[in-house]
Amino acid sequence: MGWLITGLIILGLLIWLVSQRIFYMLVYFALLSAGLFIYRVANGQSFWEAFVDFGLVDIVILIVALVMIAEKLKSGKS
Repeated sequence: MGWLITGLIILGLLIWLVSQRIFYMLVYFALLSAGLFIYRVANGQSFWEAFVDFGLVDIVILIVALVMIAEKLKSGKS
């Protein structure tokens, strides 16, 4: 599982390097973080254990990505 996560993180960095947009990398990591949380809950961890394992970095990434998505949608509709 550790090598898989490392590979996914490297893939996210490659997406950022190729696209030259930090937005794509943050959205990718936000989706990855949410997917790992769902994976932990689906494989028998309690919601609280999965939330504690989720970590502060994942929460910050999700918040930043959601704010960036909201700003992008807001500027697109104006």
